[in-house]
Amino acid sequence: MSRYLLTILALLLLLAGCSQKSGPHPEAAQKKSAYRTFAQENDYIIHALYYKEHKAYARAYTLFKELYKKTSNPEYLLEAVKLLIRLKEYAQARNELATLIEKDPQKSEYYRLLAITNIKLGKKKEALKAANRALQLDPDNLGNADMIASIHMMDGESEKAYEVYKAYYDRHHDDTSLIRMATILFHKLGERKKAIELLETHSKIIGCSEGVCLFLAEIYRQGNDLDNLASVYARLYEATGKSEYAQKAAEIYTYEKEYEKAIAILEASHADERLLLAVLKQSRAFKKALKLAKRLYDETLDPIWQAEYGVLMYEAAEKKDDPKLLERVVDALSSAFDKGVDEPLYLNYLGYLLIDHDLDIRRGMALVERALKKSPDSPFYLDSLAWGYYKLGNCDKARQIMKKVVAKMGLDDPEIKAHWEKINQCRSKKK
Repeated sequence: MSRYLLTILALLLLLAGCSQKSGPHPEAAQKKSAYRTFAQENDYIIHALYYKEHKAYARAYTLFKELYKKTSNPEYLLEAVKLLIRLKEYAQARNELATLIEKDPQKSEYYRLLAITNIKLGKKKEALKAANRALQLDPDNLGNADMIASIHMMDGESEKAYEVYKAYYDRHHDDTSLIRMATILFHKLGERKKAIELLETHSKIIGCSEGVCLFLAEIYRQGNDLDNLASVYARLYEATGKSEYAQKAAEIYTYEKEYEKAIAILEASHADERLLLAVLKQSRAFKKALKLAKRLYDETLDPIWQAEYGVLMYEAAEKKDDPKLLERVVDALSSAFDKGVDEPLYLNYLGYLLIDHDLDIRRGMALVERALKKSPDSPFYLDSLAWGYYKLGNCDKARQIMKKVVAKMGLDDPEIKAHWEKINQCRSKKK
């Protein structure tokens, strides 16, 4: 005997043992006594379940039908009907269901299965009648409402399908029927505004469950409504605690330049420390950014945060020409480079600092040239290099490089404009 059969047999014996210990419910015992039993009943069950598990549905059907004939137990005939549906023997399944309904006309499952067989046989009116009867008998089963709505949808009657779900939702206020309603409104009836009102009302009164608010977010995303999209993601974060939603909300807030909102949600969630640092810098909250960079470096010892710390020390300082400050900034960035940081952004930053403050012009230019090897067309790095040549007094070379910068950037940037003017003045004086 296979392991599967042994497992089933053990299960049957266990159930039998439990029933003997606890004793049957009086009504159940009376009902069971109405069914006949026979010596090989357990063997039939074991083999029927084995065939069903291995998708030998015809053999399983034969055994369950035989079990019903020998015992008159409708549970066996119900199993047989389900197997007939799997075998696509819909007409035969329909006839067997008629027998079950005649014996027990109050069981909603029979009508639900009858609706399925009628749909498959193309009898939509009969299917709708059976589905309505199933819902009438079991109004709390969403599957019954789904059946009725599906039949209406097959006939292109989206409004009727919507009303079915609305009647169910009005009783239960559940997420699933709400999403079904919103789907019909948005995708079938083109009622975008009504779908949004429905979902928003539910989320604000009952709660922003993940399914409901993700649907709402998708509607806002398709409409490019970034303000409301960010609001939904923020609510999703509050409801679920998932950092991915906080990150999405923060990204939108940052794009919309609502930096305070982005900072608040990122600080609360710790969803993306890099993004938080970028937003703090973008909003010129350099002191808070400096503390964050210091904490990240202390926690991770990643030299990239040491480089950020060096940059932010300078940006957060009120007196930027303080020799002690400049020394600390140079040390922090140099140490980060020694530990493997080779990002052109930081190379250029320290390079320009050394040039602009006349600390070590040639070393600064060497760092800028390293940055240009990685990003040869960067106008900002070219500007730094031109400024280095200017500081060395090579104004012709400086102007030659600055012409490329001005061609790319124009003179809107105040620093580029100031460099261009000084380099031209220097050249005129030398002439």
